[in-house]
Amino acid sequence: MCSIYLINVGANDSHASVARSPVFNNLSFVYVSILDPAGTQYPPEMHPFVRAPDNRRTHSDPDWDKLTYGDVCSNRKAAALKNVTPGDILLFWGMLWQNNGENNGNNWHGCGFTGERGWYLLGALRVAEIVKRKQDIDNLAPPDKCRAIKNAHCLNRRWNAGDRVFLGEKDKKYSRLFDKAVELWVPKTEQKSESKWKDSLLYKALRAADGRYLSLNGTPRWYSSLRTCRKMWVWDLNNDKQRERTEIVKKAIQKVNEDFDLLKDAHCDPK
Repeated sequence: MCSIYLINVGANDSHASVARSPVFNNLSFVYVSILDPAGTQYPPEMHPFVRAPDNRRTHSDPDWDKLTYGDVCSNRKAAALKNVTPGDILLFWGMLWQNNGENNGNNWHGCGFTGERGWYLLGALRVAEIVKRKQDIDNLAPPDKCRAIKNAHCLNRRWNAGDRVFLGEKDKKYSRLFDKAVELWVPKTEQKSESKWKDSLLYKALRAADGRYLSLNGTPRWYSSLRTCRKMWVWDLNNDKQRERTEIVKKAIQKVNEDFDLLKDAHCDPK
């Protein structure tokens, strides 16, 4: 218990010509999920930010309406999620593109995107239930069963041996898509300096696997750590140093989402 898993989700660089999650000047944003030819139709709220949305399909995960998240934990990048237990926290981050207006749905190139993008925290799920086998769904209470079967890992696809579906606490004080995005690192031209980098949440809160600070231009380079491996970080709240870093993250989230406390009721094991 008392671990936080930082998970990369949503449309990213490889989807930029077709789908982008926009962030506006007041830090409000629209989450746009990744492309998936075998998935479901993009929901209407994402259509303005998807090129030819009627012809695209998506892997809609996390499901922010039902508050679930699924992953294939037999894959290396998601293997750490095998260790998740009820009470742990899934904290989601992704790429957002600066947008000065709304797409009219007809002209992708005139949809308000400025070309600048950054990395932001987007939302969190406090884990209440975990489905490890498709048969586990039958043992859920009816409301949770209805949530689970709608997750992309259960809907219209064959269950894989490594699949997990995590059901979040339904109380929005524990699980929700944030109202405002939380800046991890926004590499605008005027911010590409060492001093600005060291002010970033990414620098303050995250470390390389060997414990070193991530670097703007040296090694371990932040961009490789974030994008190439789609790295998952895990914070153990029983570890004092990791707890200190999560407190920094908690305060950054509350600065723009005042009613959300990431660590609310996150009790740690006694030492």
